[in-house]
Amino acid sequence: MNIEELERDLLDKCAGLEGLDDAKEKKSISTVLKHMNKEWNIDLATMHTAEIKALSNSILSQATKILDNELQDLLLQKERIKRELDRKTHLLQSKKHQLFSTLEEVLTENGANETTISKLHSVELHSMDLQNLLVEMMESAIITTLEKGSNIEETIEELAKEITLQTLDEGILSAARIRHIIATILKTAIDVAEATPNSAQPILEGTIKGMRTGLIKALDRFKQKFLFTPDEAKMVLIEDPQSLYSELHHTDTLFIHTIEALAEQSSDEIKTELENVLSDIRYDMEELTLISKETLDILGDKLSNIAKDALAKSSTMLQSKKAQDAKKMGIHAWGVARSALDGAIQGAKDAIDKK
Repeated sequence: MNIEELERDLLDKCAGLEGLDDAKEKKSISTVLKHMNKEWNIDLATMHTAEIKALSNSILSQATKILDNELQDLLLQKERIKRELDRKTHLLQSKKHQLFSTLEEVLTENGANETTISKLHSVELHSMDLQNLLVEMMESAIITTLEKGSNIEETIEELAKEITLQTLDEGILSAARIRHIIATILKTAIDVAEATPNSAQPILEGTIKGMRTGLIKALDRFKQKFLFTPDEAKMVLIEDPQSLYSELHHTDTLFIHTIEALAEQSSDEIKTELENVLSDIRYDMEELTLISKETLDILGDKLSNIAKDALAKSSTMLQSKKAQDAKKMGIHAWGVARSALDGAIQGAKDAIDKK
């Protein structure tokens, strides 16, 4: 039997299935089955897999044709919207950069001093989405360090530390956010290392050591912030608290696994360099493990009580002035963390300039 011929025939027989109610649909499928038995001499009780597949494909194809076409249209619209969002986002960022450049030029022409221009740069940096700037910022910092040509590993370590710390500190803490930021920073370093293989070792070692220190400091800052934040505002500081609590037990493993995953995706040369760095630091993670444990102890003392209280009072508290004030406090804390970025980036630039 020619299965392709069978399927073409069944497609024709199933052509009227679209839009039928259940009863009529069942009757039509019964008619198709009788056709298979009569015209193709197929025993319906012992059909082969290929015959069942031809039948089901024909039924599904004809009975869902309109829905499938509508879905395809929606997917095309979604892709067009995504492309347009990406384009508009890029245009928005470009326009912001252009306007700040024009503003800087006009201020300079009107006698603005270096302090004023520095403040303008700070405002410009804070107006951008820091996570979206991660790749550009890290890549620029590494390339500038390579151009300076001295103390490469130490300088990149300092840069990676500050960028990791400030990027983690600017938003709500979550295990997913930690993974994303570490992976983004390291992937950028890998890309530069692949382009400059003679400097791969100091680039990668400096980046990984710096990220580790930045993560330690970010967890310590979060611990202090969580410790001294009123209970009603604590939940504003955490995204998915149970997941965070669970994954903080293994922050060192999370850190190492993120690096290992990127190593597997890299060239053999880069993979070897990353494995060498991991070998050096794998047994030097005590400080990260300790700060994670301390943070867990603080979280553990508070989360269960907060969760129980929130469950009991959620319907009332969500509307209360106290809850709204707590949310404002959390947003303000987030804003305060962002404001530290200016000093971090300036410190990183100073570290480069001193080399």
